[in-house]
Amino acid sequence: MKLPKLKLKSQLAIFNAFSKALIVTLLLFLIPWLVSKISINETDEVLIQKLDQVIELVDSLGMESYIDMDAEFQAFGSYNILKEEYISIEQINPDTIINEIQFSQRIIEDELVDYRVLSYSIEENKNNYVIEIGKSISTIYQFEQNLKRLAFIFLIIIISLTFIFDLSFIQYLLLPFERIVKKLKLTNHPSSFNYTPIKTSTSDFVYLDETIHILMRKIEAAFNDERDYISNVSHELLTPVSIIQSKLDNILHDSELSETDMIKIFESKKTLRRLTNLVRTLLMMSRIENEEYILTEKVDINKTLRNVIEEIEDKIEAKELQLILELSPLNFIVGGNENLLFTLFYNFINNAIRYTDIGYIKIESFKQNDSFTVKISDTGIGIQKEKIPDIFSRFKNSNETKDSYGLGLALSKKICDYHKIDVDVISESTKGSVFILNFP
Repeated sequence: MKLPKLKLKSQLAIFNAFSKALIVTLLLFLIPWLVSKISINETDEVLIQKLDQVIELVDSLGMESYIDMDAEFQAFGSYNILKEEYISIEQINPDTIINEIQFSQRIIEDELVDYRVLSYSIEENKNNYVIEIGKSISTIYQFEQNLKRLAFIFLIIIISLTFIFDLSFIQYLLLPFERIVKKLKLTNHPSSFNYTPIKTSTSDFVYLDETIHILMRKIEAAFNDERDYISNVSHELLTPVSIIQSKLDNILHDSELSETDMIKIFESKKTLRRLTNLVRTLLMMSRIENEEYILTEKVDINKTLRNVIEEIEDKIEAKELQLILELSPLNFIVGGNENLLFTLFYNFINNAIRYTDIGYIKIESFKQNDSFTVKISDTGIGIQKEKIPDIFSRFKNSNETKDSYGLGLALSKKICDYHKIDVDVISESTKGSVFILNFP
Protein backbone atom coordinates (compact mmCIF):
# COMPACT_ATOMS: atom_id res chain seq x y z
CA MET A 1 0.00 0.00 0.00
CA LYS A 2 1.36 3.40 -0.98
CA LEU A 3 1.48 5.78 1.97
CA PRO A 4 0.20 9.33 1.43
CA LYS A 5 2.68 12.17 1.47
CA LEU A 6 2.46 14.14 4.69
CA LYS A 7 4.02 17.30 6.04
CA LEU A 8 6.98 16.96 8.38
CA LYS A 9 4.89 18.33 11.25
CA SER A 10 2.19 15.73 10.62
CA GLN A 11 4.74 12.92 10.41
CA LEU A 12 6.29 13.95 13.73
CA ALA A 13 2.86 14.25 15.32
CA ILE A 14 1.88 10.77 14.07
CA PHE A 15 5.17 9.32 15.32
CA ASN A 16 4.60 11.02 18.66
CA ALA A 17 1.06 9.61 18.86
CA PHE A 18 2.22 6.09 17.95
CA SER A 19 5.05 6.21 20.49
CA LYS A 20 2.63 7.34 23.19
CA ALA A 21 0.19 4.60 22.16
CA LEU A 22 2.99 2.03 22.39
CA ILE A 23 3.92 3.28 25.86
CA VAL A 24 0.28 3.15 26.97
CA THR A 25 -0.08 -0.39 25.60
CA LEU A 26 3.01 -1.54 27.47
CA LEU A 27 1.87 0.15 30.66
CA LEU A 28 -1.59 -1.43 30.35
CA PHE A 29 0.14 -4.79 30.71
CA LEU A 30 2.68 -3.67 33.30
CA ILE A 31 0.50 -1.56 35.61
CA PRO A 32 -1.80 -4.39 36.83
CA TRP A 33 1.23 -6.52 37.66
CA LEU A 34 3.06 -3.62 39.32
CA VAL A 35 -0.01 -2.56 41.28
CA SER A 36 -0.57 -6.12 42.42
CA LYS A 37 3.02 -6.40 43.61
CA ILE A 38 2.83 -3.01 45.33
CA SER A 39 -0.45 -3.79 47.06
CA ILE A 40 0.85 -7.16 48.32
CA ASN A 41 4.09 -5.61 49.54
CA GLU A 42 2.16 -2.81 51.20
CA THR A 43 -0.14 -5.35 52.89
CA ASP A 44 2.85 -7.36 54.09
CA GLU A 45 4.43 -4.24 55.53
CA VAL A 46 1.23 -3.45 57.43
CA LEU A 47 1.03 -7.01 58.75
CA ILE A 48 4.64 -6.85 59.96
CA GLN A 49 3.98 -3.54 61.71
CA LYS A 50 0.93 -4.99 63.44
CA LEU A 51 2.92 -8.07 64.44
CA ASP A 52 5.48 -5.82 66.13
CA GLN A 53 2.68 -4.07 67.98
CA VAL A 54 1.17 -7.39 69.13
CA ILE A 55 4.56 -8.67 70.34
CA GLU A 56 5.10 -5.44 72.29
CA LEU A 57 1.67 -5.85 73.95
CA VAL A 58 2.38 -9.47 74.81
CA ASP A 59 5.76 -8.55 76.29
CA SER A 60 4.28 -5.71 78.35
CA LEU A 61 1.01 -7.32 79.47
CA GLY A 62 2.02 -10.93 79.42
CA MET A 63 0.52 -13.87 77.57
CA GLU A 64 -1.93 -14.39 80.46
CA SER A 65 -3.75 -11.25 79.37
CA TYR A 66 -4.75 -13.01 76.15
CA ILE A 67 -4.78 -16.72 76.94
CA ASP A 68 -6.38 -18.46 79.90
CA MET A 69 -3.63 -20.78 81.07
CA ASP A 70 -6.11 -23.00 82.92
CA ALA A 71 -8.31 -23.53 79.87
CA GLU A 72 -8.26 -26.81 77.98
CA PHE A 73 -7.58 -25.10 74.64
CA GLN A 74 -5.10 -22.29 75.03
CA ALA A 75 -5.74 -19.81 72.22
CA PHE A 76 -6.80 -16.26 71.53
CA GLY A 77 -8.76 -14.90 68.57
CA SER A 78 -10.05 -11.52 67.54
CA TYR A 79 -11.48 -10.05 64.34
CA ASN A 80 -13.36 -6.92 63.40
CA ILE A 81 -17.02 -6.82 62.60
CA LEU A 82 -16.53 -6.90 58.83
CA LYS A 83 -14.03 -9.75 59.11
CA GLU A 84 -11.49 -7.68 57.22
CA GLU A 85 -8.74 -8.42 59.74
CA TYR A 86 -8.16 -11.03 62.44
CA ILE A 87 -5.51 -11.81 65.07
CA SER A 88 -5.02 -15.22 66.67
CA ILE A 89 -2.54 -16.61 69.18
CA GLU A 90 -2.20 -20.37 69.65
CA GLN A 91 0.18 -22.57 71.53
CA ILE A 92 2.28 -24.83 69.34
CA ASN A 93 4.71 -27.66 69.79
CA PRO A 94 8.08 -26.79 71.28
CA ASP A 95 10.98 -26.11 68.95
CA THR A 96 8.57 -25.18 66.15
CA ILE A 97 9.69 -22.08 64.28
CA ILE A 98 7.27 -20.31 61.94
CA ASN A 99 7.90 -17.09 60.00
CA GLU A 100 5.93 -16.85 56.78
CA ILE A 101 3.43 -14.76 54.84
CA GLN A 102 1.03 -16.49 52.49
CA PHE A 103 -2.48 -16.53 51.12
CA SER A 104 -4.67 -18.81 53.13
CA GLN A 105 -8.27 -19.47 54.06
CA ARG A 106 -9.75 -19.22 57.55
CA ILE A 107 -13.16 -20.10 58.95
CA ILE A 108 -14.67 -17.15 60.79
CA GLU A 109 -18.14 -17.79 62.29
CA ASP A 110 -18.70 -20.71 59.96
CA GLU A 111 -17.73 -18.59 56.95
CA LEU A 112 -14.71 -19.40 54.79
CA VAL A 113 -12.74 -16.21 54.16
CA ASP A 114 -9.60 -15.65 52.04
CA TYR A 115 -6.79 -13.86 53.86
CA ARG A 116 -3.24 -12.74 53.45
CA VAL A 117 -1.79 -14.28 56.61
CA LEU A 118 1.40 -13.47 58.50
CA SER A 119 2.40 -16.36 60.83
CA TYR A 120 5.17 -15.86 63.39
CA SER A 121 6.24 -18.01 66.32
CA ILE A 122 7.42 -16.64 69.67
CA GLU A 123 8.50 -18.15 73.01
CA GLU A 124 6.79 -16.95 76.14
CA ASN A 125 7.11 -18.52 79.61
CA LYS A 126 8.96 -21.50 78.12
CA ASN A 127 6.02 -22.18 75.81
CA ASN A 128 5.89 -21.66 72.04
CA TYR A 129 3.04 -19.69 70.51
CA VAL A 130 2.20 -18.78 66.94
CA ILE A 131 0.80 -15.34 66.25
CA GLU A 132 -1.31 -15.02 63.09
CA ILE A 133 -2.38 -11.69 61.67
CA GLY A 134 -4.62 -11.85 58.62
CA LYS A 135 -5.97 -9.27 56.23
CA SER A 136 -8.91 -10.01 53.98
CA ILE A 137 -8.18 -10.54 50.29
CA SER A 138 -11.25 -8.44 49.41
CA THR A 139 -9.70 -5.51 51.27
CA ILE A 140 -6.43 -6.02 49.43
CA TYR A 141 -8.32 -6.30 46.15
CA GLN A 142 -10.24 -3.10 46.85
CA PHE A 143 -7.00 -1.30 47.64
CA GLU A 144 -5.51 -2.74 44.45
CA GLN A 145 -8.46 -1.56 42.35
CA ASN A 146 -8.23 1.95 43.78
CA LEU A 147 -4.50 1.99 43.14
CA LYS A 148 -5.00 0.82 39.55
CA ARG A 149 -7.67 3.47 39.00
CA LEU A 150 -5.40 6.19 40.31
CA ALA A 151 -2.49 4.86 38.27
CA PHE A 152 -4.54 4.84 35.05
CA ILE A 153 -5.89 8.34 35.67
CA PHE A 154 -2.39 9.58 36.40
CA LEU A 155 -1.11 7.79 33.28
CA ILE A 156 -3.78 9.36 31.06
CA ILE A 157 -3.07 12.82 32.47
CA ILE A 158 0.70 12.41 32.00
CA ILE A 159 0.32 11.03 28.45
CA SER A 160 -2.11 13.82 27.50
CA LEU A 161 0.13 16.51 28.93
CA THR A 162 3.24 15.10 27.25
CA PHE A 163 1.39 14.75 23.94
CA ILE A 164 0.18 18.36 24.09
CA PHE A 165 3.62 19.54 25.15
CA ASP A 166 5.38 17.54 22.41
CA LEU A 167 2.92 18.72 19.76
CA SER A 168 3.30 22.33 20.89
CA PHE A 169 7.07 22.03 20.93
CA ILE A 170 7.10 20.46 17.45
CA GLN A 171 4.86 23.28 16.23
CA TYR A 172 7.16 25.85 17.78
CA LEU A 173 10.28 24.10 16.48
CA LEU A 174 8.97 23.83 12.91
CA LEU A 175 7.44 27.31 12.78
CA PRO A 176 10.53 28.81 11.02
CA PHE A 177 10.45 25.96 8.51
CA GLU A 178 6.77 26.63 7.78
CA ARG A 179 7.56 30.31 7.26
CA ILE A 180 10.29 29.38 4.77
CA VAL A 181 7.85 27.13 2.89
CA LYS A 182 5.20 29.88 2.98
CA LYS A 183 7.67 32.37 1.46
CA LEU A 184 8.33 29.95 -1.40
CA LYS A 185 4.61 29.32 -1.97
CA LEU A 186 3.89 33.04 -2.12
CA THR A 187 6.66 33.58 -4.68
CA ASN A 188 5.30 33.57 -8.22
CA HIS A 189 8.44 35.16 -9.63
CA PRO A 190 12.01 35.56 -8.34
CA SER A 191 11.60 39.34 -8.26
CA SER A 192 8.70 39.01 -5.78
CA PHE A 193 10.63 36.81 -3.34
CA ASN A 194 10.84 38.12 0.24
CA TYR A 195 14.51 38.18 1.26
CA THR A 196 13.80 39.03 4.92
CA PRO A 197 15.68 36.46 7.06
CA ILE A 198 13.55 34.10 9.10
CA LYS A 199 14.05 34.50 12.85
CA THR A 200 15.09 31.14 14.29
CA SER A 201 17.59 29.67 16.72
CA THR A 202 17.88 26.42 14.74
CA SER A 203 21.09 26.45 12.73
CA ASP A 204 19.70 24.06 10.09
CA PHE A 205 16.81 26.41 9.31
CA VAL A 206 19.17 29.39 9.21
CA TYR A 207 21.35 27.55 6.69
CA LEU A 208 18.29 26.49 4.66
CA ASP A 209 16.94 30.07 4.58
CA GLU A 210 20.30 31.54 3.55
CA THR A 211 20.78 28.89 0.85
CA ILE A 212 17.32 29.57 -0.60
CA HIS A 213 18.11 33.30 -0.65
CA ILE A 214 21.34 32.64 -2.57
CA LEU A 215 19.55 30.37 -5.06
CA MET A 216 16.68 32.84 -5.56
CA ARG A 217 19.14 35.66 -6.27
CA LYS A 218 20.87 33.45 -8.86
CA ILE A 219 17.51 32.58 -10.43
CA GLU A 220 16.45 36.22 -10.46
CA ALA A 221 19.74 37.19 -12.12
CA ALA A 222 19.27 34.41 -14.68
CA PHE A 223 15.73 35.63 -15.42
CA ASN A 224 16.93 39.19 -15.86
CA ASP A 225 19.78 38.09 -18.11
CA GLU A 226 17.40 36.01 -20.22
CA ARG A 227 14.96 38.91 -20.50
CA ASP A 228 17.68 41.31 -21.55
CA TYR A 229 19.17 38.78 -23.93
CA ILE A 230 15.88 38.01 -25.67
CA SER A 231 14.99 41.67 -25.81
CA ASN A 232 18.34 42.55 -27.38
CA VAL A 233 18.27 39.61 -29.76
CA SER A 234 14.72 40.43 -30.80
CA HIS A 235 15.68 44.03 -31.51
CA GLU A 236 18.81 42.99 -33.40
CA LEU A 237 16.82 40.50 -35.48
CA LEU A 238 13.75 42.63 -36.17
CA THR A 239 15.76 45.63 -37.31
CA PRO A 240 17.52 43.93 -40.27
CA VAL A 241 14.35 41.97 -41.06
CA SER A 242 12.43 45.25 -41.29
CA ILE A 243 15.11 46.72 -43.53
CA ILE A 244 15.07 43.69 -45.83
CA GLN A 245 11.27 43.83 -45.91
CA SER A 246 11.36 47.47 -46.98
CA LYS A 247 13.93 46.79 -49.69
CA LEU A 248 11.87 43.92 -51.08
CA ASP A 249 8.81 46.19 -51.14
CA ASN A 250 10.81 48.83 -53.04
CA ILE A 251 12.00 46.27 -55.56
CA LEU A 252 8.43 45.16 -56.16
CA HIS A 253 7.27 48.74 -56.80
CA ASP A 254 10.19 50.20 -58.68
CA SER A 255 11.50 47.40 -60.87
CA GLU A 256 10.18 45.49 -63.78
CA LEU A 257 10.54 41.90 -62.70
CA SER A 258 9.72 38.64 -64.36
CA GLU A 259 7.04 36.42 -62.94
CA THR A 260 9.66 34.00 -61.59
CA ASP A 261 11.45 36.80 -59.74
CA MET A 262 8.18 38.09 -58.36
CA ILE A 263 7.38 34.63 -56.96
CA LYS A 264 10.82 34.42 -55.33
CA ILE A 265 10.40 37.84 -53.73
CA PHE A 266 6.95 36.97 -52.41
CA GLU A 267 8.34 33.74 -50.94
CA SER A 268 11.16 35.70 -49.34
CA LYS A 269 8.65 38.15 -47.84
CA LYS A 270 6.63 35.21 -46.53
CA THR A 271 9.74 33.77 -44.89
CA LEU A 272 10.56 37.16 -43.36
CA ARG A 273 7.01 37.43 -42.03
CA ARG A 274 7.30 34.01 -40.43
CA LEU A 275 10.64 34.99 -38.92
CA THR A 276 9.13 38.19 -37.53
CA ASN A 277 6.24 36.25 -35.97
CA LEU A 278 8.70 33.77 -34.51
CA VAL A 279 10.79 36.49 -32.86
CA ARG A 280 7.73 38.31 -31.54
CA THR A 281 6.29 35.07 -30.14
CA LEU A 282 9.54 34.27 -28.33
CA LEU A 283 9.67 37.82 -26.99
CA MET A 284 6.07 37.57 -25.73
CA MET A 285 6.78 34.22 -24.04
CA SER A 286 9.84 35.72 -22.35
CA ARG A 287 7.82 38.69 -21.12
CA ILE A 288 5.14 36.35 -19.76
CA GLU A 289 7.76 34.27 -17.95
CA ASN A 290 9.12 37.46 -16.40
CA GLU A 291 5.59 38.57 -15.45
CA GLU A 292 5.83 41.86 -17.30
CA TYR A 293 2.14 41.84 -18.23
CA ILE A 294 -0.36 43.19 -15.72
CA LEU A 295 -3.44 41.14 -14.87
CA THR A 296 -5.65 43.88 -13.45
CA GLU A 297 -7.94 44.41 -16.46
CA LYS A 298 -11.58 43.29 -16.40
CA VAL A 299 -11.93 41.24 -19.55
CA ASP A 300 -15.26 40.30 -21.11
CA ILE A 301 -14.51 36.83 -22.47
CA ASN A 302 -17.53 36.67 -24.78
CA LYS A 303 -16.64 40.06 -26.27
CA THR A 304 -13.01 38.99 -26.75
CA LEU A 305 -14.14 35.81 -28.51
CA ARG A 306 -16.32 37.86 -30.89
CA ASN A 307 -13.37 40.18 -31.64
CA VAL A 308 -11.20 37.18 -32.48
CA ILE A 309 -13.92 35.77 -34.74
CA GLU A 310 -14.27 39.09 -36.59
CA GLU A 311 -10.54 39.12 -37.29
CA ILE A 312 -10.28 35.50 -38.32
CA GLU A 313 -13.66 35.07 -40.04
CA ASP A 314 -12.19 35.51 -43.52
CA LYS A 315 -10.05 32.40 -42.99
CA ILE A 316 -13.14 30.39 -42.06
CA GLU A 317 -14.99 31.61 -45.13
CA ALA A 318 -11.98 30.93 -47.35
CA LYS A 319 -12.01 27.28 -46.33
CA GLU A 320 -15.82 27.15 -46.50
CA LEU A 321 -16.12 25.90 -42.93
CA GLN A 322 -19.23 26.22 -40.80
CA LEU A 323 -18.86 28.45 -37.73
CA ILE A 324 -20.99 27.45 -34.72
CA LEU A 325 -21.03 30.09 -32.00
CA GLU A 326 -22.75 29.27 -28.69
CA LEU A 327 -21.78 31.93 -26.15
CA SER A 328 -23.23 32.08 -22.64
CA PRO A 329 -25.85 34.80 -22.06
CA LEU A 330 -24.35 35.32 -18.59
CA ASN A 331 -21.71 37.95 -17.93
CA PHE A 332 -18.33 36.29 -18.35
CA ILE A 333 -15.88 38.77 -16.82
CA VAL A 334 -12.44 37.73 -15.57
CA GLY A 335 -9.40 39.54 -14.27
CA GLY A 336 -6.44 39.38 -16.61
CA ASN A 337 -4.73 40.91 -19.62
CA GLU A 338 -7.01 41.46 -22.61
CA ASN A 339 -4.25 41.38 -25.23
CA LEU A 340 -2.90 38.08 -23.91
CA LEU A 341 -6.37 36.50 -23.76
CA PHE A 342 -7.06 37.72 -27.30
CA THR A 343 -3.82 36.03 -28.42
CA LEU A 344 -4.82 32.89 -26.51
CA PHE A 345 -8.18 32.51 -28.24
CA TYR A 346 -6.73 33.55 -31.61
CA ASN A 347 -4.09 30.82 -31.45
CA PHE A 348 -6.56 28.08 -30.50
CA ILE A 349 -9.16 29.10 -33.10
CA ASN A 350 -6.56 29.70 -35.81
CA ASN A 351 -5.06 26.30 -35.05
CA ALA A 352 -8.48 24.70 -35.40
CA ILE A 353 -9.02 26.39 -38.79
CA ARG A 354 -5.55 25.42 -40.04
CA TYR A 355 -6.07 21.71 -39.46
CA THR A 356 -9.74 21.53 -40.54
CA ASP A 357 -10.62 21.24 -44.23
CA ILE A 358 -14.19 19.94 -44.03
CA GLY A 359 -16.81 20.40 -41.34
CA TYR A 360 -17.15 23.07 -38.69
CA ILE A 361 -15.46 25.15 -36.03
CA LYS A 362 -17.50 25.31 -32.83
CA ILE A 363 -16.89 27.88 -30.08
CA GLU A 364 -18.81 27.64 -26.80
CA SER A 365 -18.80 29.46 -23.46
CA PHE A 366 -20.84 28.32 -20.47
CA LYS A 367 -20.89 28.12 -16.70
CA GLN A 368 -20.10 24.77 -15.13
CA ASN A 369 -19.53 23.90 -11.46
CA ASP A 370 -19.19 27.53 -10.35
CA SER A 371 -16.57 28.25 -13.01
CA PHE A 372 -16.71 29.45 -16.62
CA THR A 373 -15.55 27.28 -19.48
CA VAL A 374 -14.62 28.01 -23.08
CA LYS A 375 -14.66 25.05 -25.46
CA ILE A 376 -13.17 25.19 -28.98
CA SER A 377 -13.99 22.17 -31.16
CA ASP A 378 -13.21 21.24 -34.75
CA THR A 379 -13.70 18.35 -37.18
CA GLY A 380 -10.12 18.46 -38.44
CA ILE A 381 -7.37 15.90 -38.73
CA GLY A 382 -7.03 15.55 -34.95
CA ILE A 383 -3.96 14.69 -32.94
CA GLN A 384 -2.35 11.32 -32.53
CA LYS A 385 -2.74 10.02 -28.99
CA GLU A 386 0.98 9.66 -28.35
CA LYS A 387 1.61 13.27 -29.38
CA ILE A 388 -0.97 14.90 -27.08
CA PRO A 389 1.43 15.17 -24.07
CA ASP A 390 3.89 17.21 -26.21
CA ILE A 391 1.55 19.59 -28.00
CA PHE A 392 2.32 22.46 -25.61
CA SER A 393 6.10 22.04 -25.85
CA ARG A 394 8.16 24.56 -27.80
CA PHE A 395 9.15 23.66 -31.37
CA LYS A 396 7.08 20.46 -31.32
CA ASN A 397 4.18 20.19 -33.73
CA SER A 398 1.28 17.87 -33.25
CA ASN A 399 1.08 17.66 -37.04
CA GLU A 400 3.83 17.99 -39.61
CA THR A 401 3.43 21.36 -41.29
CA LYS A 402 5.98 23.46 -43.12
CA ASP A 403 4.55 26.80 -42.02
CA SER A 404 4.68 26.35 -38.25
CA TYR A 405 7.45 26.30 -35.66
CA GLY A 406 5.25 24.78 -32.94
CA LEU A 407 5.16 27.94 -30.84
CA GLY A 408 1.46 28.81 -31.05
CA LEU A 409 0.24 26.22 -28.54
CA ALA A 410 3.32 26.70 -26.38
CA LEU A 411 2.53 30.42 -26.13
CA SER A 412 -1.12 29.63 -25.43
CA LYS A 413 -0.13 27.33 -22.57
CA LYS A 414 2.08 30.09 -21.13
CA ILE A 415 -0.86 32.50 -21.22
CA CYS A 416 -3.12 29.92 -19.57
CA ASP A 417 -0.64 29.28 -16.78
CA TYR A 418 -0.16 33.03 -16.32
CA HIS A 419 -3.94 33.43 -15.84
CA LYS A 420 -4.27 30.14 -13.89
CA ILE A 421 -6.52 28.66 -16.59
CA ASP A 422 -6.73 24.85 -16.75
CA VAL A 423 -6.47 23.35 -20.24
CA ASP A 424 -7.86 19.95 -21.23
CA VAL A 425 -7.37 18.39 -24.66
CA ILE A 426 -9.60 15.72 -26.17
CA SER A 427 -8.52 14.53 -29.59
CA GLU A 428 -8.35 11.53 -31.85
CA SER A 429 -6.58 11.21 -35.15
CA THR A 430 -8.88 12.00 -38.15
CA LYS A 431 -11.78 12.82 -35.78
CA GLY A 432 -11.05 16.37 -34.73
CA SER A 433 -9.94 18.04 -31.49
CA VAL A 434 -11.54 19.75 -28.50
CA PHE A 435 -9.68 22.30 -26.37
CA ILE A 436 -11.41 23.06 -23.04
CA LEU A 437 -10.38 26.13 -21.05
CA ASN A 438 -11.58 26.23 -17.44
CA PHE A 439 -11.31 29.70 -15.91
CA PRO A 440 -10.77 30.03 -12.16
